[in-house]
Amino acid sequence: MSDRGNDRIQVFDSQGKFIRKWGTTGNLHGQFRWPQAVVVGFEGHVYVSDQGNYRIQVFDSQGLFLWAWGSEGSGDEEFKWPQCLALDRNGNVYASDRGNHRVQGFDQEGKFLRKWGIRGSGDGEFSQPLGLAIDGCGYVYVSEYGNDRIQVSTHRAGFSGDGGAGEGAVS
Repeated sequence: MSDRGNDRIQVFDSQGKFIRKWGTTGNLHGQFRWPQAVVVGFEGHVYVSDQGNYRIQVFDSQGLFLWAWGSEGSGDEEFKWPQCLALDRNGNVYASDRGNHRVQGFDQEGKFLRKWGIRGSGDGEFSQPLGLAIDGCGYVYVSEYGNDRIQVSTHRAGFSGDGGAGEGAVS
């Protein structure tokens, strides 16, 4: 779990017993500034959205830093406060990018795949997307702080030839 107030990640067993922690405050590899979301990939890699450092960091299951991607900005692979993370059935990583009002998708190593969303209140538009989930059929669910709603993508993540997630949405 992310411990945002202490800029670290903590691991507990299924009974709630503390196992380990990693991270300190800062902007170097393995350091955090407001870690937000944590997801574990199929290969056991731990993906963390490091909100204040505008990046995604990847660790092994013991907390050893592996790699990171992202920087501050509005281009591909750039963030303004990455929030939630979700994995599709192929292990691709999706991040809600709150300040840029969009969702970005990456492969397991952080290579940019796609993005969708602009600021607004229409279908396929976002206002401060926060929560993010992908169901077993690949539909992407995005909760928005600014529009008080959840949108569901009409295109599915993790399916080849889908034309990219988010080319339309229903709210």
